[in-house]
Amino acid sequence: MKDLLAVDKRRLTYLKIKFEGKEYAIGQEMWDAMNAQAAERGMTIDEYISEAFTLLKEKDAKHKPEQ
Repeated sequence: MKDLLAVDKRRLTYLKIKFEGKEYAIGQEMWDAMNAQAAERGMTIDEYISEAFTLLKEKDAKHKPEQ
């Protein structure tokens, strides 16, 4: 058990984000990078994530055949 708490080991922390029936696991390093980029752009993390999912939705719409 002590080995699991070793200071030199990186914690495997992640967040799950659900969007339109899919689940996305965001690791700690990705979360930190997202927050840094949002701050650089003068955005909140909510705005950043919303923009990312909007872009993903637009990309998916381009690849779907029209019915």
